[in-house]
Amino acid sequence: MIARGATRGAIVEVRRYRGPVRAFVTPRWLIRHALLLLSLAVLGRIGWWQFETARAEDDWQNYGYALQWWLFGGFAVFLWAKLVLDELDPARVEPAPEVTSELPAVARQQEPVEAVEADGDGSDPELAAYNRHLAWLAENGRR
Repeated sequence: MIARGATRGAIVEVRRYRGPVRAFVTPRWLIRHALLLLSLAVLGRIGWWQFETARAEDDWQNYGYALQWWLFGGFAVFLWAKLVLDELDPARVEPAPEVTSELPAVARQQEPVEAVEADGDGSDPELAAYNRHLAWLAENGRR
């Protein structure tokens, strides 16, 4: 497509992408590309600074930190590649499981259990008080 530019009749050629490339030039994807490049620049620079610090101080811990920052950059590239592949082939993405309103058996309200004294004769006042507390909780529930 050829369009006239705003400057004195200059002719500017506008290219339109087709196919899968077109999906990656949308504003959403341009922001993702920019964030990837920015994060790679920042993580690479931090890693390089850490490497220079390690060389100056001859410290193995700083070498490890430098490697760690570069691995973070590699992980960002991995996530970006996964997003690209998922965009190209939506069948790769597993559908979310259906949400049901029924609670699992563990979360359902169960019938309160009768408080039973351990020794049967009520000689332990602390146990009796605890059982009374449990009975009250069973009757009133959590609010």
